[in-house]
Order: sequence, then C-alpha cells, then structure tokens
Amino acid sequence: MSEQNLLDENIISLLGLGSLPEEEKVVMINKFADVIRKRTMLRVLESLTEEQEVEMEKISENPEEVLKYLAEVVPNFQEILNEEIIKLKEEMLKAAEQAE
Repeated sequence: MSEQNLLDENIISLLGLGSLPEEEKVVMINKFADVIRKRTMLRVLESLTEEQEVEMEKISENPEEVLKYLAEVVPNFQEILNEEIIKLKEEMLKAAEQAE
C-alpha cells in the first residue's frame, strides 16, 4: 500500500475493525491520536527555540492550539505529522498481520 493510501485510509477500515461497537472505535481512534500527538511532539520539540518552547508551554492545556502554533513555527510540521501517522499505521498493520 502506498504512503498516500495509508495516510488517506481510516485506521478502523484499514485494520478491518468496522464491526466494532462505536464506543470501542472512539476509544481506539483516541488512543491512535494520542500516540501520534506524542510522537510528533517528541520530534518537533527538538527543533524549537527556548522562546518557542515557553510560548508552547503557555498554551499546553489546549492541544488544538498547540498543534496550530506548531504548524506556524515548524516549517515541516505537516510532513512530520504525516510521517508519524504513516509509521504508526504500518506498525499496526504489521502487528495485525502477525496476530492472524
């Protein structure tokens, strides 16, 4: 599967979990989003200046504001985010294949 297809494909569909109850789907998507957020943050923090880190800390209670801020100050933020999404989806697909 191409990286673009991986990026576009819904993780629930990708893993063949469409029959799960809605509550379980929501839990899974939230966990997926949390892992992506953490991985992306780890990579992005390395490129921030002290001033940018301080600014980000001020808005750290609001994840949407943090993402918006990072998209403004990190030129390749979307690329990093996409890479982490693709990497996690590949890992989850591989784990699902090994579990079969």
